[in-house]
Amino acid sequence: MKFSLRHQSTGKLYPYIEVLSHTMYWGFFRKVHLHNRSGVPSDKPVLLAANHPTAFVDPCLLCSYLNPPIYNMTRGDIFRKPFFRMLMEGINMFPVYRARDGYTGRDRNEAVFDFCVEKLRDRRVVTIYVEGEHHLDKRIRSVQKGIARIAFEAYDKHRLDALQIIPAGCNYRFGDRPRDEVMINIGAPIYVKDYWDAYLRDPAGTTQRLCDDIETALKSVCYHVEAPDDDVLAERLLTLLRSENTPAAFPLVSHNDGRFFKGKALIDQVNEMAATEKNQLKAKTDRYFDLLGKSGLHDDALMNPAWASLDRILIFVAGLIPFLIGYISSWPLIWLAKYVADKKVSKPEFYTSVRMGVGFLAGVPYYIMLLLTGIFAGTPLWIAFGWALPLFGWFSLVYVEIWSRWRRARSAIVSIHRPDLIVQRKAIMATYPLAGYASGAGQKTD
Repeated sequence: MKFSLRHQSTGKLYPYIEVLSHTMYWGFFRKVHLHNRSGVPSDKPVLLAANHPTAFVDPCLLCSYLNPPIYNMTRGDIFRKPFFRMLMEGINMFPVYRARDGYTGRDRNEAVFDFCVEKLRDRRVVTIYVEGEHHLDKRIRSVQKGIARIAFEAYDKHRLDALQIIPAGCNYRFGDRPRDEVMINIGAPIYVKDYWDAYLRDPAGTTQRLCDDIETALKSVCYHVEAPDDDVLAERLLTLLRSENTPAAFPLVSHNDGRFFKGKALIDQVNEMAATEKNQLKAKTDRYFDLLGKSGLHDDALMNPAWASLDRILIFVAGLIPFLIGYISSWPLIWLAKYVADKKVSKPEFYTSVRMGVGFLAGVPYYIMLLLTGIFAGTPLWIAFGWALPLFGWFSLVYVEIWSRWRRARSAIVSIHRPDLIVQRKAIMATYPLAGYASGAGQKTD
């Protein structure tokens, strides 16, 4: 019997999850940067070619912040249990069946490809995570050929001149912890019709060329460190750059602020550096970060002494009661999400997905229960209190972060190592490729 996608991604839960997810992001992220969000059209067939640092956070973000409803390809083993199959199909996820996950038989993926082709015929957006695996490395791996096969099959069957492949980059500061910073970038479209005549003459060669072009396009919207040996250097330079320009806490979402592309240009310059020059820069950063670690200090605190201003003590005193309310009310939820993630997750790529998923699935009924408790209390004050508890929970997270920054900045101000660290830091920032970003200690660049 030929395998088929029985429900074919019903999308019944999609609009509800999409609305609720924005509330969840306020707690889970410090900042979301969007670039070219409108670059994905809602009335044309689109294959979204995305990287895949995390298991489930990437599709959630793309579905939440891009306008058209999106269908996401995901690993087929998640669909084995009926509950998870219903949940995945309810939010427009559909499976791909890989041999490494224990699946055999071409009919499964033939049905998956047919499903994608029909969605493209209906002018939908279908996301393919083209590297074929999750990884947190700031590096794009080879693009798998499945996306090219789907693209050419869709064009062959329906002559979709508007069919386009659009690169989508999800770039995290960490990727394996809450209160992260993420940058979502949408690149320029690649039109499948431009490859069709060449494909008729040389299918294999044109398929590879299209995959190579997708890989190049994806590298333009993602951090990409060419050599694994440069990973530590690149991360340290990004740390220095971020400290030079810390983003404002409000609003949560920032549009087209150019923050990603400063870091992208920095990494691209590292990729192009001569070995001698790169080794000199590595030696400087090693000395600086070694002293920073021995001093128990943080680079962002060293560069932002304003965080330690004494007037913030008044903020801490004034916000203490709301903080305690939010901390106590949200603690069971935060503890549960962390406990499950710590117990069940062995790979860092899955950590944020599990923690965010548990927090979301448990958080909705949890806060509904607290709200109903306020309603049953029967007074407007308790009802208002029940509605405000999620806001108090978010406030407690921000309160802790501001307090942590204040303590770290105070430590940096009084440290005997501060003068030496500033001298070393300026020497690094004056070095190619960082000269364009250099600024004085305690100042920020645009």
